[in-house]
Amino acid sequence: MNKALILLVALTLYCCIPELHASSRSGCRCLRSTSYRVAPSTIAKVEVTPPSGRCRHAERVIIRKNGSKVCISPNAEWFPEFLSKLDQMGCRKAGASSCIRRHLVR
Repeated sequence: MNKALILLVALTLYCCIPELHASSRSGCRCLRSTSYRVAPSTIAKVEVTPPSGRCRHAERVIIRKNGSKVCISPNAEWFPEFLSKLDQMGCRKAGASSCIRRHLVR
């Protein structure tokens, strides 16, 4: 009976260990952030992620056209104005292929 119990515990640990590694990778995407402005001509997408169980902080990520990601500090004074300008720009025009879109990621 002890061998069966040891085998059961070993199989349980074997099944659970990969799950532990997978869940430890989730969390905040931004380890560091900046308050510096990003040139609008280099921006492909803006993502604003609200606080969640994965990350306690709201994250503001700008993805550039070259694929690099820049995390914007919550204290950046220019960012709220930047988002409101995005809403006023040509994003509302249908078929604007070069339009910057703000995505709320949940």
